[in-house]
Amino acid sequence: MASRCEAITGWVKAHEAEALGLLEALVNQDSGTYDRVGVNRVGDMLATACEGLGFSVERIRQSEYGDHLVASRVTGSGAKRLLCVGHMDTVYPAGTVESRPFQITGTRAMGPGVLDMKGGLTVLLFALRALAETDAPAFCGTHFSILINSDEEIGSPSSRQTISDTARRHDAAIVMEPARPGGECVIARKGVGHFRMEVFGRQAHAGSQPELGVNAIWELAHKICAMQALADLDRGTSVNVGVIRGGERSNVVPDYACAEVDLRVWSQAEADRTIQTLQDIAGRSTIPGATGKLSGEISTPPWQTGERTRRMLALLQRAGSLLGIEVRGVASGGGSDGSRTAQYIPTLDGLGPVGSRIHSPEEFLLVPSLGERAALLALFIQTWYEEFLPARVAERLDLA
Repeated sequence: MASRCEAITGWVKAHEAEALGLLEALVNQDSGTYDRVGVNRVGDMLATACEGLGFSVERIRQSEYGDHLVASRVTGSGAKRLLCVGHMDTVYPAGTVESRPFQITGTRAMGPGVLDMKGGLTVLLFALRALAETDAPAFCGTHFSILINSDEEIGSPSSRQTISDTARRHDAAIVMEPARPGGECVIARKGVGHFRMEVFGRQAHAGSQPELGVNAIWELAHKICAMQALADLDRGTSVNVGVIRGGERSNVVPDYACAEVDLRVWSQAEADRTIQTLQDIAGRSTIPGATGKLSGEISTPPWQTGERTRRMLALLQRAGSLLGIEVRGVASGGGSDGSRTAQYIPTLDGLGPVGSRIHSPEEFLLVPSLGERAALLALFIQTWYEEFLPARVAERLDLA
């Protein structure tokens, strides 16, 4: 493996400028989730890169969002099957690139989506190229699928079923979300839910006939206090009322108000318990005449670490040791599509580059980590190919 490590790291070092060039091109194309044209332009670049690696590319057409990409490279029927997951949408609207395009200052690369996750997509493509162009057995012997969706930043509403269906046909998954700031990968995530609490009252003149009104905002204020009180840090349960709306004029008793709520939990049981309490809050009123309604769902399921994911982590750590990199696995409160794949197959997330400040104008990627993480990922895939025992084989051998 030492010679394989030298070949891969040598190839990555020789192609650093090329990797930065791809990253710059991806970042300098706006691709906010609701910018369908921009997302599809990024999809075109990614499809061309995948086809250059010998992958066949299928576009899953969308009308509201950009098209999803599924790139496949099929080998023999008995080959190990690895799913690589990423997303091409960002949280930044069209026009962001014009005001702050890709730039490198010192060791930091900046620009919209540079870390989340155009850097991760660049790492994936160059890791696969490193394997292909150094004739690594893993590239020839693995059945790869690359699934890149266009709506991850809003909970993957149009791609979640495709992700689940594709995961069921593979042995393991890697997800190209950014590494944690210390270079850690992610092996567990909280479930994420989005809910709306609506309150209905009765409109009236606030000055001449206030007694005829039922103030929906006042009732919602009581419900907000009750909802926020559900947060339990010891359980790891967070509840955040992030948006409130209501009323039209200050001299009108408002007949409608609503709040948008973010819920994060470590287990489905805790989700069920908390959602039932939210329903109870919706069903009771402090202000006579007001009524409430709760809608929403757990859009990203909780992901709890399993033994097979821990075995994947051990292989990643072995690959890291060849590069002198210590990699820890951590749990994260943020959601990702890795939570979906992990419901079916062992998953490692956060394999992208290192940086910080995602979803903000200060988002940055540490430039040295781009090549370092590409080499780490390539060596991990080779180690996984050589040593990981898929569940379908383990079950046949009674080793699962």
